[in-house]
Amino acid sequence: MDVRSFIKTAALMAISISSAFLPSYSFADITNNADKFWINRTYDNLSKIKNFQAVTEQSLSNKVAPIISDVTFNAPTNFYQIVTQPESLKGFETSYSNNTIILHDRINKQAITVKGLQQPKEGSAFERIKGIYFYNKEYYEQEFTPSIHVADRLSVGMDLVAKNDKVEIKKIEAFVDYHYSLFMQANFIFNSGLEAKIRNTSMAFNQDGLLLPTIKLAKDTRITSWDLNKKGLSDKQISQKISKDIVWPEEDSIWEFSTHKFYQQQDPKNAAAYYYNDAFFLITLTRASNSEDLSSLGIPLPLGDTPARLTQYPAFSTVEFNRNGIHYTLLSNTQPESLLTMAKGIVSES
Repeated sequence: MDVRSFIKTAALMAISISSAFLPSYSFADITNNADKFWINRTYDNLSKIKNFQAVTEQSLSNKVAPIISDVTFNAPTNFYQIVTQPESLKGFETSYSNNTIILHDRINKQAITVKGLQQPKEGSAFERIKGIYFYNKEYYEQEFTPSIHVADRLSVGMDLVAKNDKVEIKKIEAFVDYHYSLFMQANFIFNSGLEAKIRNTSMAFNQDGLLLPTIKLAKDTRITSWDLNKKGLSDKQISQKISKDIVWPEEDSIWEFSTHKFYQQQDPKNAAAYYYNDAFFLITLTRASNSEDLSSLGIPLPLGDTPARLTQYPAFSTVEFNRNGIHYTLLSNTQPESLLTMAKGIVSES
């Protein structure tokens, strides 16, 4: 059965896929032959994906109307996603292309653009798979379940069950495409009792000439823009320009972010931090907050006594929350349980 490892490495629909290049040194620090085998098989299967088009449905256990989105993906990490239902969210667009992330709330005429992300390197996809594999191996047990067909494709079943009760994601009931090792359906059960089910209702892989749609922002859109290509602040500038009220995330050591850059615009609370290495990134965006409502797009989760929203995209996840007069948006391609842990760290410190 050649898909088991992907379920162990799956990151809530947030796995980035790269080219088929596999460096000979990639296994240098792996001593267990079973780990080597399953990581390699996962990588090989994901590397077969050049592109896909999907219709994705997300439903919550406490809501009736599902959120339906059209998704277009081009390897290695580029995608475009737009919500088509319900009407209250229709037109919300997200893209990751040309090392730029755009989150566009068309209804409320707001957008966030983050450009200048690190270009994926040879071996980046393999390192992502390996990192998430070992994260899940540490925090989750796996239990195989019967296969089913999802969107007319054979999908192998496996549950990931948390080893302790401190995690936010207690269990993932997943089904993964047999040939391409991509999530086709998953039910996420959270500590709060909420369940979020994500399912591809249609899926087409490796189509000729598939192009990503582009996001066009209207002139009256309020845009918050960050350019990570620019030189970051020095330590002295950080202490002088950025609000002391901001709490930056304590990074999970497993991701080994080698570079940290900080930015600030106008108000001292309008700031950004970019942690990254060749495989993973964590972006934290902050601005002044008056306890305005959070986006209604994501999954509502409590971080202690702080309401938050977790949103899952094809190449990264986001967590959004307000704390002590500051609005935080965290974006990352790490395992989302780890992202939630880093967000909880901000809440506990602020």
